[in-house]
Formats: sequence, structure tokens, C-alpha cells
Amino acid sequence: MSDDVTLSVSQYIDVVNGVLKGALGAGQWVQGEIEGFNGRGKHTYFTIVERVDGKKAALSVAMWEFNLRKIKPLLAQHRLELRDGIKVRLFGSGDLYMDRGSFSFKASAIDPRFTLGDLAGQRDEIIQRLKKKGLYDANRLLPTPLVPLRLALVTSIGSAAHADATKELEASGIGFHISTIDARVQGEGSEESIVAALRAAGKMNSVDVIMLVRGGGSRTDLLSFDAESVAEAIAQCPKPVFTGVGHEIDVSVADEVAHRSFKTPTACAAGIVAMVNEFVAATEEAWSAIATQSMAMLQEADHNLATTAARVRSLVATAVATAQSRLDVALDRLRRRPLDVLKTANKAIDAIADRVRLLDPVNAMARGWSIVRDANGKTVTSVAQLSAHDVVTAQFADGIVHAEVREVVQQAKTKGHQ
Repeated sequence: MSDDVTLSVSQYIDVVNGVLKGALGAGQWVQGEIEGFNGRGKHTYFTIVERVDGKKAALSVAMWEFNLRKIKPLLAQHRLELRDGIKVRLFGSGDLYMDRGSFSFKASAIDPRFTLGDLAGQRDEIIQRLKKKGLYDANRLLPTPLVPLRLALVTSIGSAAHADATKELEASGIGFHISTIDARVQGEGSEESIVAALRAAGKMNSVDVIMLVRGGGSRTDLLSFDAESVAEAIAQCPKPVFTGVGHEIDVSVADEVAHRSFKTPTACAAGIVAMVNEFVAATEEAWSAIATQSMAMLQEADHNLATTAARVRSLVATAVATAQSRLDVALDRLRRRPLDVLKTANKAIDAIADRVRLLDPVNAMARGWSIVRDANGKTVTSVAQLSAHDVVTAQFADGIVHAEVREVVQQAKTKGHQ
């Protein structure tokens, strides 16, 4: 074109657009990180940037309404949403806009696999860094509470996740003490909010377990739970952290480092309810076993002679009271060593049973002893109580003998007993 030719503004813009189209054809794939996302109107505008050696290259992007009709279903299929901070690969063409003289990239297609791959890569890098710092298993190595009744619930107050978790806990009928700490779980400032809430919960002495829950959403909605700062806050928390984030198919970095992870907020609450119910069942089973053994001792004592029944009942009553007292102490210790307590209770009951068997007159008679009674049924403990021709009854282990005294012979007393 000759240097003497003067073009109008519109002609010049047409030439520029023609050159762009001629050089790049129908379009070109471009990739970068989204900044300044604006999707409030019919059209969507944002900038994609690239940072190299401390410098930033930026390209304005426009997605017209007719192109968004094709792009949005594709994003939804992969559970993605456009937002600041994610990397995208876009297909489109450059255009110098006539009205404002501004240049923009008109995007007509997107490659969701590029974004998913980038997110997965970032996630893997974070996990590797956590492992190198020794934080990956830190929270998981904390002791698991035996009866987690005092809970700190970290979530967005009023959200579906908040409602689902509290409903499950309340429906259990267990007297949980729940301290709810509000946190922003999506969008700008959410990472800092979650970290602050976890640190506040970790400082609460009256907490057994921290529940970190958030309902379902797109992959990009859940990006806060893949943040390294959130993962580190969980790893460094002095209390066990249970997570219930997203849908059943979601596994976040927060889930990876948590003490225990569940698929949903409801599942997280149900898991804690199950832990408490298991403890209650184990405690009731232990008490039932002790009560059964005590009842067996009482039934055995009922078959003994009337003269020793009172002593046996007294011993058994004392044994039961002692066992009850020890059980009360044992229940307080069950949170740390339930099996040791049960073994100690069983040994105590076995010892009492041995004592009862030693006191049983039936066992004495089986060794050759007998009980002699006079005609009035009074137990004879000395020959001085009898005279010739008295009628007596002798009871042995296997039966009773009725006899008449022929002669009474007293043994001479020794000097030590005069």
C-alpha cells in the first residue's frame, strides 16, 4: 500500500482485522490464567495472563452469548466453572473492535481437559510438598477420641452442609455439644476464612473432634479445599479433623490430610454418631456380662444350706457393690483402656466366686464332714449336748442318717485348754 494513501479509521481497522485473519486463519488456540472475570451479563469478559521472568503478558477475552451456549454445557459436563485463578485453553480469533478501537480475543471454544489437567497437576504438587514437610500424615497420627461428644463444626452457617450435618447429629438422640464456627467456603477470601476457623477450633479445650464440611458444587467451587494453606492448617491442628466435602466423587487435598474423610457432610456426621454408638454397645455388653456372672453366683448360693445362705448373700451383695463401684471407675477409664478395665473386673469376680465355693458346706461334706442335729433340729457342736438314747440326725453330702446314741464318751481336756 502506498505511503500517500490515507485511510479512514474504519478502513484501517478493516485492514488490521484482514491482516489478522490472513495470518492466523479461522482461529488459534491460546492458553493462560483468568483474571478479572466478569460473567454477570449476557456476554462474558475476562483477561488471560502469562507471567514470565517477573513480567506479565495479558490478552482481553470476550465470549459472546451465542458461543456461551456451546461452552457452558461442556463446562458443566466436567463440573467446571470459569473464575479467576484457573488456567484455560481457548480457541478463537483476534479482533480490533470498531467502536472503541480495543483489541480482544473472541473465544468460541474451550478445552476442559486442559483445565482439569492443570488442577490435577497443582494438587499433586501440593501433596508432594506436604509429604516433604512431614505434614501429610500429621493429623491422621493424632489419637482417635473414644467417645467424640464435643464437636466443633466448621462450615458456612445457614448452608445446606450446615443443615445436613446438624440434622444428622440431632436425629441420633445423642447429647452432642456442638460449637459452630462460621467460615466462607467458596470464592475470594475463602481459604483465609477456613484457615482462621480451623485455628480457632484447634484452640478450644472442650473439643474432641473438628468437623470441616461443605456441600457439593463444581470442581472450581471446591478449589479452596485443595489450597495448600488449608491443608497445612489441618495438618498442624492439635485436634483430629474429620472432613465431609462435596459429592461422593470428590476427593480434595483437605480429605487427603484429614484424620478421617467422608463423602458428604451427612456422612461425616453419621460417622461420628456410629463411633459413639459403638462405644455405648461395647459398654452395655461389658455390664451385661458382669451382671450375668453375678446372677449366677446368687443362684448357686440359693442351693446352699440355710445356715450359710445369709453369709453367701451378704458376700455376693458386697461383691456386686464392689463390682459396681469398680465398674463406675472403669467406665471413666474406658476412653483410654477399656479392655484392661474389663479384664480387671473379670478377675475380681472370679476371685469372689472362688471364695464362695470355699465357704459352701456341701464342698466340706464332700470331703467327709457331716452335720449332726438333735431331735429338735438344733445343730450339735459338742458331745456334752447329748446323752445315751438321744435320737440324732447326721447329714452327709449324699444323704441323711437317723441314729440313737448308745454311749457318750468325752475326750479329756489338755492343760492348755483347762
